[in-house]
Amino acid sequence: MPPAIHGEPHRDFSAIIGWKALEDSIATLGEDHEFTKLIVDLKGKDPDDAFSSVPYEKGFILLYHLEKLVGKDKWDKFIPHYFLTYARKSLDSYDFKSTLLSFFASDASASKALHDLDWDNWFYAPGLPPKPDFDTSLVDVCYALANRWENISKNSNDGFEPSEHDIKGWSANQVVVFLERVQGFEKPLRKDESQLMAKRYGFMESKNVEVVSRYFTIGLKARDEAVYRPTAELLGNVGRMKFVRPLFRELNKADHELALKTFESNKDFYHPICRAMVEKDLFGDK
Repeated sequence: MPPAIHGEPHRDFSAIIGWKALEDSIATLGEDHEFTKLIVDLKGKDPDDAFSSVPYEKGFILLYHLEKLVGKDKWDKFIPHYFLTYARKSLDSYDFKSTLLSFFASDASASKALHDLDWDNWFYAPGLPPKPDFDTSLVDVCYALANRWENISKNSNDGFEPSEHDIKGWSANQVVVFLERVQGFEKPLRKDESQLMAKRYGFMESKNVEVVSRYFTIGLKARDEAVYRPTAELLGNVGRMKFVRPLFRELNKADHELALKTFESNKDFYHPICRAMVEKDLFGDK
């Protein structure tokens, strides 16, 4: 989301959602896994196994860091140069680095900052990169509401009575951030709490797959049978791996037989990479 159009808070808001996706991918792979690096060694490995949000989101974090390092005004001059230089061409990470250093060679302060950067760490270190200091002004209200739900789950409610007005006027992305926060609770919501959330906020009736898929994950964690069949139905209509894999993982924990049946019914619908990854999630490496 271009900050010049929507402003920095909105750009950082989207980046926070991306950071959560990066955390989830690294947690799934393992923080020391080869595939959590920006530049991976694929020798003797199936490239399809490396597919995840890591190159997208970790790559974004590097670009975000570089922009902050040299300054936005300077960075905005580099971007069109980069696209013109590599129009209709292929390049790798080393080409990008070389082009960047060359572009800023005449700018003493920017050049020094770029040369002092630990490029090897950014390119080759596994796990999470340093987390930027994101503007959280648009997510703070989401976190605050999630905290009140967590207090309910910890039996330390402060008199909070959930209401449809809690999320009135929110964007879909704010709801996503709220739900992802709830997904991360150390102690998952109980079945009755998950059902109360769905009733108050209308999540079961949502037509937004970004919202409903995340709510189903919460319901599956709560072992709420009311979401089992709707989850299976969604998995027959949505093929994006960002939705399919997390839902299958949780459905498999909640109802193994239904997960297997759902996969068998829909496996030919999924992209081959998605199908292979879900097979490994359900059956392990064979």
